[in-house]
This record gives sequence, structure tokens and C-alpha cells, in this order.
Amino acid sequence: MKLLILTLGLALLAAGCADPVFGPMAIPAEYEVVSVAPEELADRTEELKLLQNLEMPPYRICPLDRFNVSVYEHPEVDVKDIVVTPDGFLSLPLVGPVKVGGLTLDEAIKVVRDAYAVFIRNPKAALIPIHINGYAFTITGRVQTPGRFPIAGTTRLLDAIAMARGLDQGLFNGDTVESADLANAYISRDGRLLPVDFRKALLEGDALHNIPLQHGDYIYIPSIMNTTVCVLGEVRNPTYVGFKEGMTLLKALAFARGLTDEHSSYAQIIRGGLQNPTLYNVNVDKMLAGKTMDFPLEPNDILYFPKGGLSEYNVLIRKIMPTLQSLSMMAGPFGNPSSAYLND
Repeated sequence: MKLLILTLGLALLAAGCADPVFGPMAIPAEYEVVSVAPEELADRTEELKLLQNLEMPPYRICPLDRFNVSVYEHPEVDVKDIVVTPDGFLSLPLVGPVKVGGLTLDEAIKVVRDAYAVFIRNPKAALIPIHINGYAFTITGRVQTPGRFPIAGTTRLLDAIAMARGLDQGLFNGDTVESADLANAYISRDGRLLPVDFRKALLEGDALHNIPLQHGDYIYIPSIMNTTVCVLGEVRNPTYVGFKEGMTLLKALAFARGLTDEHSSYAQIIRGGLQNPTLYNVNVDKMLAGKTMDFPLEPNDILYFPKGGLSEYNVLIRKIMPTLQSLSMMAGPFGNPSSAYLND
């Protein structure tokens, strides 16, 4: 009888299925486990202090910004509430379109002054902002109102969550419960994860983690009810895949419509969230050829199929972050895109 049970267990494992007797599949010992470098996850107090004191870079004019424009002692060319066009121009009296998009305010004032200097001797031009559209952050996931919000003055993490009307809630057994997974929430800036602990910022009131935001910051707060696997990189359809017991790398890959011709021999799997991960490197070519076992997945795993070779963790994050953000912004209320495979 023991021999029969053992034989059945080995057969299920070889078939890539979860064993209902012995629980989830164990990861075969042949796969390389990479513990993320301790310095990447160590105490980041000094970096947080630096983030607290970073100066906001000079604002650069964006489409739909609105200004009042005046030239001293020449009220006939003054104009109020003029809007920057989508291609970055202000249409000014006497001089016509002037390109200001992408310029700082001081640079734009010089451009306007030089334009009027053709008609007016030594013009003293003023460009007064009345509505700034460009300084903004994005927040998605388990907040009441995800979206893009303007940064006015000093806007901190807690301000951002308040602007999104707070964390979202769900129902469990008839009771209202918090559905935000603060342990795996993150802020990215220029493709880099910031060492911010949302639990310390929101639950413990730790001001060090309540950092001021900068233009382009992306905040993502996942759901504690998230049960997906994310498939990224050289696949035909980067996507989320609904998880169920017995899911493996090759099964998830099938729902991403397979690999492109430019995929590397190896894939990388991030497990445990972006803030406290374990990284696995697996040889996909051997797996596809049946020379090595399929890799068993867990909910919230991130699969990345690179174009080149394997990457260090910080480089890997920079590679996957743009696609990960795009998928998250298309996600439904639990962090899963409505088009994801739901494992009927």
C-alpha cells in the first residue's frame, strides 16, 4: 500500500500537478535559488533620509498648462488664461505660436521675451502659471479612486492615499475588512523601487517612510485577495494568469501565448513580493525539451522571460517595471485584469 501511494505521488509530480495528499509541489533541487543581496534589503534609513530631503526638480511646462502672459507697459499684447497646446505651443498676440513645452519657467520667459523683442524694444515679459498640469503621480490598486493626481507643493505618501480617497475595503463573511496588501505595496521612481514600508508609514506613523512624492512616481497597492501569476518579457501576450493549485511555469506560459523567437534560454521567477523576494533562475529550453521538471508556481509569482541573459535583481526590476505598471493600471478591483485567464 505504501509503495502504491509513493508511486501515485511521483506520477502526479511528474505530470506537473498538485498532489492532494502531500500538498503543493516542492521545487526541484536542480533549480537555482538566488537570495536577493542583503544590501538591497538591509536597513535603508540613510536612503530614506535622503529621499526626505530631495529637492523637487525645476518644473517643465506641459500640454494643457495655463498661463497669464503680460509685457510691461504694453497691455495691448497681454493675454489671460492661455493654454499650452498638445504640441507645446502658446499662441501669443503679435508674435504668434511660441514653443514653450518642455522648458522651465525661466527658459520659457526668455523665449517669450525674445519673440517680442522683434517688435518691442527691451520687452519685459512675465509668464504667470494659473494651472499646472504636469507635476503628477499615479496610484493604482486597492484605493477608492485610483488614477493620476497633481502634485501641489509637498505631497507625501499619506497625502497621495488621501487624494485617492483612502484604502479600499471588501466584504468577508458579511464583515467589512481591509483588502489592501500593505506588505507588498510599493513606490517606483524612474524604474527603481523605493525602500518605503507602507505598514510603517500608514499603521505605525513612521514619518521616515512617509516620503514626499516627485513627478512621475508610481504607487501600487495590491490586494490581499490577489491570486494571480504575472508573465512578462519575451512572451507573445504579457499578462496576469489566474492561479489554481497545480499551476506550473509551462501552463502559465501557454496562457501568455508562448515565447517569442528572441527569448533567452533562462527565465527568472520572483516570489514573495518585490520588497522581500526570493529569485529563481530556471532553464526554459531544457524544460521545453523534457530534460528537466516543470517549475511549480505559487500565487503572486512574477515570471520574466528575458531577451538576453540573467540579470541582477535591481536590473531585473528596471526591466519589468514598465510592463508591470501597465498591466496593473489595466487591472480590475482585485489587481487582476478582466481579460486574465480565470481557470474555470
